[in-house]
Amino acid sequence: MTALKNFLTNLSVFIIPLLSILVMVLIFYIPRYSEFWNLLRSVPFYTGIYFWISQRPDAFNSVSAFVLGTFADITAGTPLGVGIITFLVLYFCSLHLSAYFNVKKFAYSWLLFILLAGITLLFKGLLVCAFYRSLIPLKPLVFEFLLVSALYPLLARFYIWTERRFIHLEERYEKI
Repeated sequence: MTALKNFLTNLSVFIIPLLSILVMVLIFYIPRYSEFWNLLRSVPFYTGIYFWISQRPDAFNSVSAFVLGTFADITAGTPLGVGIITFLVLYFCSLHLSAYFNVKKFAYSWLLFILLAGITLLFKGLLVCAFYRSLIPLKPLVFEFLLVSALYPLLARFYIWTERRFIHLEERYEKI
């Protein structure tokens, strides 16, 4: 019984970040009249992946980024693989840079996120250009970057609340 309880506790540590991102995606998925505002739908993916890998790398892994990329490709109607590759690039860049920089201060975390969001969205734009073999307009890409960068503090607050409420296990770290 104890083994099952430990297994479910460890499983919930990996499920909570995915569910928190998917909840925010569903909230942001409200239909809009202008297609321009539909770029808002991808914001929780980028902010969630960066937040969880920078603050809790033990609770978020590349499989989680892959699952979110698949979900993003299906819901956005993009070719299968664009979201997956984009989120894996964000995951690995965040993993390496978060370990190198001090992301415990929110201002530093936000600046690093802006840098990584710019790199990731530029990569996504190049990937879409290569897939369709034509240039895409820069206006939606820049607007998506501005939305992702500006909404990070709001969404990070929700993810912080989720982490503290559901998986912040002080006794787990004290036993190690």
